[in-house]
Amino acid sequence: MKFLMRLTAVVLLVVIIGAMVGPFQNAEAGTHVWDKAMHFVAFGLILWSIGVLWRRLPRTLAALSALILGGAVEIVQGMVGRDASWGDLLADGLGVLTALLLWAVWRGFQPRTAFQTSKTL
Repeated sequence: MKFLMRLTAVVLLVVIIGAMVGPFQNAEAGTHVWDKAMHFVAFGLILWSIGVLWRRLPRTLAALSALILGGAVEIVQGMVGRDASWGDLLADGLGVLTALLLWAVWRGFQPRTAFQTSKTL
């Protein structure tokens, strides 16, 4: 089961990042609201993936990593002829924040002790 969770996390990261930096500009045309919803969901899933792959990483560092990834994606999008957007970065941040809150609720707002692994399984 752990292998399947980690494989799912890797596949999600590859697919999401590939879709965000790939040449898919026309796929976003006319879907401004859905584009933001996709960023929101994608970055919630990215945070989940980071939590599964790096289980000992503190939640705040995992969230910060996801946000840094969001900023890097926006920079790369601007370099490959796609639109970099503050709105996308905001949607990324809201997705990360929501996933972080869900993670805290799932764990009962219990802080991790030293070397305790995540219970995302």
